[in-house]
Formats: sequence, C-alpha cells, structure tokens
Amino acid sequence: MSVLVRRTGDNRERFSRNWERHAAPVARLPKVRGYIQNHVEEDFTVPGGSAIEVDGFVELLWDRPEDMAAAFASAAARPMVEDEPNFLGHGSGYAIRKASPLRESAGGKLIVAAVGGAAALDAIEARCQVLQQRAVLIRDDVADLIAKPGMEPPQPVSAFFHLQFDNAESARKAGHRLASCAASVDARLSVCRVRTLRFV
Repeated sequence: MSVLVRRTGDNRERFSRNWERHAAPVARLPKVRGYIQNHVEEDFTVPGGSAIEVDGFVELLWDRPEDMAAAFASAAARPMVEDEPNFLGHGSGYAIRKASPLRESAGGKLIVAAVGGAAALDAIEARCQVLQQRAVLIRDDVADLIAKPGMEPPQPVSAFFHLQFDNAESARKAGHRLASCAASVDARLSVCRVRTLRFV
C-alpha cells in the first residue's frame, strides 16, 4: 500500500488526472501482479482530526518481496520515478503482513486508515463487519513503513480496512458512521470514499 498526497497548489481533479497518466510506467514494472489506484472522492470528518493526509491510495501486488525490491531497482522504474514530481507532493509506503486479493469496486468503496494498538484495530474491524453487511471487507495490517527517498518520513498507519459496497450512497452512509466511532475505539482514523481504477 501507498498513501499519496497531491502537490501544493494542485486540486484533487488535477492530481487525479496526472496520477492516472502515471499508471503506464507503473504497470510496466517487472513481475507486478496487481495495480489499483484509489482516488479519494470524499473525506469524512473524524472527531479529533484525521489520522493522515491523503488524496490517493495505491495497491500494488507482487508474488514475493524480492520481486518488488528488484522492480523498484530496475531500469523500468526510472520513468515512474521521473514522472512523480508531476503530481506527487508526498508519498508513504507500507509493507502489508499478508497479501489479499486486489479488488476494484464498481459501486462504492471506503478505505479506512487506522493508527492504534491491536485491541483498537480489532474493535474497528468489528465495527466494519457490522456496517459492511453484504459488502466485501479486507483488513491489511501494516508490517513496516517504507520511506520514499527524498521525502519526509512516512505517515504512520497501523492497518488499512477496505470496504466495498453496492453503490456510493451505501459507502457514504457507512463512512459517516465509521468516522464518528473513532473516539470509542481508541484509535485515530482517516475515512475516505474512493473511486478505483485497476491497471494490472
């Protein structure tokens, strides 16, 4: 996973347009098995403030960590790195403990970034399970933060929760409810409704 923040002076529309063009060099990385862009369309107000600043979430999948390291060290990564200043103000990378299948959303999708201990994350997952009903729920626990060369340190995140709904309105209602529960689960949250684009 990665969390992207747009350049100072760009609005989200411009960020999204330039980020979509960035998909071409990323999709050409060696051995990449999945690549999804999640463009933030709506942020939900969280009591005490959001856990992170975010305009987009990246999901990248490789079979092995070694394949990822080799891809980013390869010559194929150069066009990707050279294009980043055209849209990216800050990026944070996260190694996930266990790979989950990547799924784009045809309806409405929420991504919740959570900062908290194990008990708080379990409480958030329980809240998500109640809200998601028939929707898909994926929990990605963060194993490690990945610093991006030349940028400020990564924004801390303990886990990402992906909730996929049949439509945007269902996702919006769930987003409001999840955002309001931050204090009761003793965690800091960012709750976003996103538009997904799959390239690999």
